[in-house]
Amino acid sequence: MMLNTVRRFGVSHALRATTPRSISARLATQLPKWQAPLTLSSIAAPRSLHSSFPRMSAATAEAVVEETETSKPALITEFADLASGNLIHNSIIKNIIQADRMNLKTMTEVQSLTLHEIVKGDDILAQAKTGTGKTLAFLVPTLQNILNDPSVDLSRVGRRSARTGPSEIRALIISPTRELAEQIAVEARKAAFGTGLVVQTAVGGTQKRAGLAKIQQEGCHLLIGTPGRLKDIFSDPWTGVSAPKLNTLILDEADRLLDQGFAPDIEEIQTLLPSPTKVDRQTLMFSATVPREVMQMVRQTLKPNFKHVNTVREDEVPTHVRVPQKLVYTRGLENSLPALLELAQNWQARRDNGEQLRPFKAIAYFNSTAETKIAADAFNAIARSFEFRKSSMANMRMLEINSRLTQALRTRSADNFRKAREGILFSSDVTARGMDFPDVTHVVQVGVPRDRETYIHRLGRTARAGKEGEGWLFMHRAEQDVYRKRLGRLPLKLDTELQTADADLAQTFSNDTQVGEIINKITEGLAQCDDATKVKSYMGQLGTTTGNFNSKREAIQALNQMFTIGYKMQTLPELSPRLTQQMGLNRADGVSMGNGSRQRREGGFSRGGDRGGFSRGGDRGGFSRGGDRGGFSRGGDRGGFSRGDRGERSFGRGDRGSSRPRRSFDDSFGDDSFRF
Repeated sequence: MMLNTVRRFGVSHALRATTPRSISARLATQLPKWQAPLTLSSIAAPRSLHSSFPRMSAATAEAVVEETETSKPALITEFADLASGNLIHNSIIKNIIQADRMNLKTMTEVQSLTLHEIVKGDDILAQAKTGTGKTLAFLVPTLQNILNDPSVDLSRVGRRSARTGPSEIRALIISPTRELAEQIAVEARKAAFGTGLVVQTAVGGTQKRAGLAKIQQEGCHLLIGTPGRLKDIFSDPWTGVSAPKLNTLILDEADRLLDQGFAPDIEEIQTLLPSPTKVDRQTLMFSATVPREVMQMVRQTLKPNFKHVNTVREDEVPTHVRVPQKLVYTRGLENSLPALLELAQNWQARRDNGEQLRPFKAIAYFNSTAETKIAADAFNAIARSFEFRKSSMANMRMLEINSRLTQALRTRSADNFRKAREGILFSSDVTARGMDFPDVTHVVQVGVPRDRETYIHRLGRTARAGKEGEGWLFMHRAEQDVYRKRLGRLPLKLDTELQTADADLAQTFSNDTQVGEIINKITEGLAQCDDATKVKSYMGQLGTTTGNFNSKREAIQALNQMFTIGYKMQTLPELSPRLTQQMGLNRADGVSMGNGSRQRREGGFSRGGDRGGFSRGGDRGGFSRGGDRGGFSRGGDRGGFSRGDRGERSFGRGDRGSSRPRRSFDDSFGDDSFRF
């Protein structure tokens, strides 16, 4: 019967539920010399674990099965049971199970199915839903493997003279965003407490120098970082940081790291690491999704006999199918913020009326950093008002995360939102992947996201850990075509309950009605935002809006209406002739065109920013606003737009720019960073 099974389904199907520890020597001769002997785990369910390895004859396969089917070990499901056979260090187990530490008892499926495989040294491609414990799934066995390395000297741990060098890195974890890297590091330090292992981070932003100094001074066993920063460190011999003894490489959110944005950085980082032909290296890839287009990179990166652990069941309803999702059409771009406030107030009113609802805790996603900032500024201004502080929403926190904030501020906002019982987190896409925020009741997406995957990953921040949640999409009617193209098959249902979404904000409203009260609150909040922030918001939406709308003319009209009616600004921002031509806006009605004749020496006006503010006109100028080293720069021979920390979004135009549309992802800013 077993022979028939092998002939019909192939050897991998027949062996999935076996543990051929005793067949390693027999199969080793069939593998390349650099490759570890083939083993298969018994802990995987038949549909969950797949192995890629050379074909065998049916007779050989039958003999293998007969030899190994009696040696099947038990599946470990409790962290406390990892102590048996000294599988995992006692300190790590205590850190996980003790109530005053991580307080975890039962292992999740992805943790159970991968732990033995990783400890044995196998390459793994693990697919599991967000929120199922993927981080601990790779951290626990990786920390144990470092402890098992005889070249790691921990005998002097705790003594003043003990020191680990910056070239003692044994494991490297690559994450697509700073936030996720920091979150992984927090978990790693908790799990490694008391073992003597040194965990460090390497991320972009203001912590770059401080992070490098810590690695140089304290050394490192486990390094967690973002692609760009890791590439910078390993490629610069002056840092003194290297990994000649690296034995584990981990790609978290592997689908994101292997797409066209990060793939070149990942490939370059691998060239800076020891060659796997000289130093045997284990590679682990963890992801919620494994798109077909990244499988080629997977096969190029992992050893031929890698294990594919898939805990996403075919009969399991994914988040983007089971979570209620609602679509709201807005009359104009300026209606999104009133609609968001109305959504929060309606939920609170239902709770006040006795409905058993959890406190309103939402993440509001925007397609540009500038939109995120002005929304957060306006809502924070509302939250400071006397009327709001006396209402039942007084405890609602208004927090912000975007790529222009320093890493310290981003981390603080993330921590505060995790702890908050109720609140709104205004976010760009830097929190859309892998970030765990408990008890999120709503995910609100303002504007159609750039693709289906982005929408799904954002939505995945709610309905976690068995709790319910809702998804909302606010979009202008002129975005219908791109909505149908990108998201048309997703189960969004039209909702018309939010009255402010369709209100004409050009009118004057009385506070006697709910609609009027909400719109006036938003107007007052926006009035406290500075003009530079409003201009940045306008410019930040130029690329996304013109790409989402049916026509560029409609996009410009909607932006102008938002700026004049929503923001109450009198004069539209001027766009240089070069910029409008390169963006294809030179024939669009309503574009405010600068004549480009104003010289650099005339100055214009300057506001805000560490090195600039606004600067108009001139050979190298255009507008320059805000940001650590610039903000926006438009027009001129060396112009284009440049924003944020050395160009978080860069519309490179001018003699040294490029008019070809392209997307470039920068690790420092995660999903929030791309070019047009």
